[in-house]
Amino acid sequence: MRMTRGPLAVALLLLALGARGGEAPSPARVFVSLLNASGSTPEQRREAWKAMLEGGKQPPRQVAEAVDGARERAWRRLAQAVVSTAARKGGLKLRSAISPHQDKVIAVVQGADFSKAKLDEAMAPIEKALDEAQAPLLANDAYKALVASIQEFEGYAAGCGLRIGWNEQLGETLCTLAFVSRYAGKPGNQLTVDANRRWSDSFDPSEHACIARLNVERILIGLAPMEIDLRLVIAAKKHSEEMVAKGYFAHDSPTPELKSFSQRAGREHTGASGECIAAGSGDGVGVFKMWYYSQGHHKIMISGSSCIGVGRCKETWTLMVGGSKMTGVTATNMAKYVRRRYEGGDDAPKLFLLAKWCAENKLLIQAQDELERVVALDPKNEDAKKALERIRARK
Repeated sequence: MRMTRGPLAVALLLLALGARGGEAPSPARVFVSLLNASGSTPEQRREAWKAMLEGGKQPPRQVAEAVDGARERAWRRLAQAVVSTAARKGGLKLRSAISPHQDKVIAVVQGADFSKAKLDEAMAPIEKALDEAQAPLLANDAYKALVASIQEFEGYAAGCGLRIGWNEQLGETLCTLAFVSRYAGKPGNQLTVDANRRWSDSFDPSEHACIARLNVERILIGLAPMEIDLRLVIAAKKHSEEMVAKGYFAHDSPTPELKSFSQRAGREHTGASGECIAAGSGDGVGVFKMWYYSQGHHKIMISGSSCIGVGRCKETWTLMVGGSKMTGVTATNMAKYVRRRYEGGDDAPKLFLLAKWCAENKLLIQAQDELERVVALDPKNEDAKKALERIRARK
């Protein structure tokens, strides 16, 4: 159905969807129809979404399926837009414009006289070239509408539980990354970028925004993007949580079995070769900038490691590099564990069920970690205490 715009569109839709006996269609059905109608407006969809959620209702399954389809179509259209005439006009000049400056940036980061001013000076021609290359695409009305639709649909995806959350900073950074990967990157870069977008449904969007912004820089200076290892994400997040809970800020944990970052990564069935920590930033790009202007941290971010994880607790952040690609049964279970842990938040009953699931899937360390969280949140939970004793006895 192609719809007219304005208030009349909703009225026509309601008439078209009228059920037998003159009953009005359900709010969910109205929203899905607007989502799939090529002529519907963002305002109409937002109103339908709001009406569907009145009274604290949750989006039904058919809505989640429709939203999932809509967002995937939007991302495919973005990929097509990035190779369109409007994008190629500037994009094809990008690689040759930045290549003479890439080694200079790396030399500044690795050099003995590193400073913010020297880094900014080295990056300036690369950033200028990117701005000029993107300008024709960013000025294109169709492209701007497409980016807005991605922001909108991913927001609905978060509301449907398809992803942990969403924010506009992540959307903007991923769109920039798609352009940079296509015109400044090497063959194969896009495979990593696409894989990372799929993994991002399972963790905090601000954490992913940090990783995406880092990968923009890596590609611009001639390096490959790093792939997200969700096991590193959870290892990083647990370190941030412990630093907040125990009131310290350091790479060395006071907990013996968690003392080093390599120990923390090993507990999550992966490895780590470096770690950054930061405090005082509320968003992913902001914390990236903090590490960007710190030489030691910057060296870690542009190291030869192939995988990365970022985890935060409030405004305390940890970044870990190293890891490996997510393959095998253990990796699959760890990915499920990460998603369920984020969904559980600080809800003790949900975390207790998560601990049970971990034990059933032979993730005993993770089961112990979650049971310890349950006991901390609910000290009177005798079932959790007994289960924790059993887990410790089995290890």
